[in-house]
Amino acid sequence: MRIKEQKDGKLNVITLENGVITASFVNYGARMHTLYAPDKKGKKENVLLSFDSLEALQADTSFFGATVGPVAGRIRQARWGELCLDKNNGDHHIHGGDNGWSYRYWETQVEDEGEILSVIFTLHDDSSGYPGPIDARVVYRLIGNCLEMEITGSSERLTLFNPTSHTYFNLSGDGKRDLDSHILQVQSHQQLILDEDKLPTGESILPKLDVAYPQDFNDIFQVYPQGLDDYFVFDKKNEATEQLVLSEKISGRQLEIVTERQGVVLFSTTGFDADIQLNGRKMHSNYGLAIEPQEAPDSVHFDGWPSIELSANEEKKLTTRYYFN
Repeated sequence: MRIKEQKDGKLNVITLENGVITASFVNYGARMHTLYAPDKKGKKENVLLSFDSLEALQADTSFFGATVGPVAGRIRQARWGELCLDKNNGDHHIHGGDNGWSYRYWETQVEDEGEILSVIFTLHDDSSGYPGPIDARVVYRLIGNCLEMEITGSSERLTLFNPTSHTYFNLSGDGKRDLDSHILQVQSHQQLILDEDKLPTGESILPKLDVAYPQDFNDIFQVYPQGLDDYFVFDKKNEATEQLVLSEKISGRQLEIVTERQGVVLFSTTGFDADIQLNGRKMHSNYGLAIEPQEAPDSVHFDGWPSIELSANEEKKLTTRYYFN
């Protein structure tokens, strides 16, 4: 097992290796950068969409691997009660605003506890526009075949807290193939209805495809021709059962996600063509799947939805585990 740190000015890259998984993390946005996991023959390859250069990573505006916060997703009209937030998505607020956590350099430390390797990112947020200041902590732990992500927040004032990891996955290895070689299963029988601005209407429907059973992405794209950019509410949770499984047919890799979050935003990168290089290839449609566990977007405007408020002097801890098989 080993921990490696690489510093370049404000940028700090930390690599954890435990014999099963090798993962690197960057303090800019407290983000996952690369993650090498074995295929069915034991060959390790990167299963994330990763920038080819750290310079490109620091210019990122699409949240590749970033910790998004204090609140992930959109808030209608950028308002919470009397509070006016940054309007950075038309008339709305998205992903913590232009000075959200994804664009900040976090303090870094590492821990080696034998079987558990950890990198710990901390941020004192007094400039995102949310009531605070908010003290945020992101811990990534390698434990065998599991990457655990723990996000903690506290504040001296009542504020909002609904962060997520905005990581794009491609299990083919080093981005060799697109999503059409993948299979998806989500323990969900409820999909939020979104309006033309991708904000919830307050209503939900059954998913257009029964994703509670494994579904080939070729079939998913037939039913969702515009691709996935949707919020799925998880069924009643069982801590022993994964809420989401993503697998790739050729490599045999499988990702199982166990989380205590209410649901997940899934974005299939359909139509996402950009002049950026990821894993040696130009970004293109259906190249990866962004998996964003979180409470429902715009929860602050719907009575009865799970609260994303963080009470003054309360600490809230949110954990998601990624198992690679």
